[in-house]
Amino acid sequence: MRIRTSTGPVTAAVVLAASLAGAGWAAPALAEFDPIPAKPVVTGVEKVAVTTTFGSSDRTRTVPCPAGKVALGGGGYLTSPSDAAGRVAMDRSAPSTDGTSWTVSMREVGAVKYTGDWRFTYFAFCADRPSGYQVVSEVKAGWNDHHRLSKTAACPGTTKVLGSGAEVYNSNSAFVLDRVSLGDALWPNGGTNYTWAVARTVDQGTVAHGTEALRTFAICANEPAGYEVVRAASEITSGSLRNVAGSCTLGKLLSVGAGIEVSSIHEDDRTQTLLTGLNGTAGTANAWAHEDADGYAETWGLSLALVCAS
Repeated sequence: MRIRTSTGPVTAAVVLAASLAGAGWAAPALAEFDPIPAKPVVTGVEKVAVTTTFGSSDRTRTVPCPAGKVALGGGGYLTSPSDAAGRVAMDRSAPSTDGTSWTVSMREVGAVKYTGDWRFTYFAFCADRPSGYQVVSEVKAGWNDHHRLSKTAACPGTTKVLGSGAEVYNSNSAFVLDRVSLGDALWPNGGTNYTWAVARTVDQGTVAHGTEALRTFAICANEPAGYEVVRAASEITSGSLRNVAGSCTLGKLLSVGAGIEVSSIHEDDRTQTLLTGLNGTAGTANAWAHEDADGYAETWGLSLALVCAS
């Protein structure tokens, strides 16, 4: 019997198997290959934002996601007036435990409290619940020689971080946030292990120490299609303001995080730099920070991390 090779490898294999079976041989099973499953697509992404009224008190505000959606990230920023910059800082930017809302707190800080009225904008990036979605959090309490706390929260299994959050528990308003971001994502030469989130506090240094605790949130899900982390950072120099921006390559922004780095920390000049803004829309995000109104003699910088998907 002649086998025509022009029929291709699959047809030839079937003919050969039939020939072997006729000769008393067991035909070998043809290998079956499962296709690689497609990564899930994050759908229904929208930004929900609210601006507070003017007031002179520290405030906490919560924005709910639309029904059926969950928060992937969020943030807030001082809206006005401009002379309140350096006097108001963030001490909470975090999801609810079920992920259906986002809460932001901003408070007056520094040796001299701001005497005027101010307002801020708070927002959440909401979406249809992604595959494997869950909110993970970890708590750390106490203080160390640098008068700051740092805590990570890891995503389980092979899930990735889609967003990060944090909140400070203060007994006397002594601490605010200076980092809310992905692990390994703060500086352009960082790693690429995007499976954990990190947050950090810094002490105002203007009131007596009280009880402090920090809760860090990681918003986790199965890695979506087109998952990427975009990073940017300012130089470490002296200056009153840092504003760092970045854009998604693939156009869909899921969350934004940031962190401050200072050249050194001293007992008498803590909280000289304040994280005052996290914002983003239409695939572009930015973060900004100010020196406090009394200034800061040393160098410092700000980093930004965007989580994006196709």
